[in-house]
Amino acid sequence: MKCHRKILRIPWCDRVTNEEVLERVNIQNCQLMNNIRKLKLTYFGYVKRHNTLEKLCMEGMVEGKRGRGCPKRRWSEDVAEWLKTPATRARATAQDRRLFRSLVWKATSSPDPP
Repeated sequence: MKCHRKILRIPWCDRVTNEEVLERVNIQNCQLMNNIRKLKLTYFGYVKRHNTLEKLCMEGMVEGKRGRGCPKRRWSEDVAEWLKTPATRARATAQDRRLFRSLVWKATSSPDPP
């Protein structure tokens, strides 16, 4: 991304998203982003299938009030967006390993949406 930004002469202080930079460079399918998605989705499936500390941390709620401003984006929201299913269905689907693998393959083999 740094190289693309230098080629397009986008200063670091401009708030330009990575997706917009890829559109300007006219790159349809970013292999690095698909690899990151695949790793995150496979780890999500692993965590949901096993009773581990990671699962407790991922599903746990913290006591107290949240800070002001826009709510932070959650990891489960990314998973639901990439798999094009609600987060609760993604959790249930992760229990069936073969089905979840096929969903991950579909989500990571298709080109990035514009």
